[in-house]
Amino acid sequence: MSYKLTIRSRDDEPVYTRLVAAQLAQVSLDFLCLCEAEGLIQVQGMAGGGQGYSVAGIRHLVRIHRLHEDVGLDLPAVEVTLNLRRQVLDLMAQIEELERRMAQREQELLDEIGRLRRRQAVEADWRW
Repeated sequence: MSYKLTIRSRDDEPVYTRLVAAQLAQVSLDFLCLCEAEGLIQVQGMAGGGQGYSVAGIRHLVRIHRLHEDVGLDLPAVEVTLNLRRQVLDLMAQIEELERRMAQREQELLDEIGRLRRRQAVEADWRW
């Protein structure tokens, strides 16, 4: 019986060199370097000592490329768009958290109303 060792990296761990990252994102190495120079993506230190990109970084590079090539935005506009996207996602997460907390509070209040009604019913029975 043989066992195969599978090592899975987290999406934020840098495991791909610049060249491999560019190939995976289907962009030129020049475009990747331009994005680095513009501060749109950051190369990270890898465990082996080199520098590289994570799966999340490659996804981000693909998003940049789509906005640049498909939508026609220049790189400063891409940066603004990505920042606005990040803000929208943050706000959506905050809304979800607030909705969760409101639903929890609503249930607490409904439980309290139920307790008060039962207490009132017991006290009303006691008075008669």
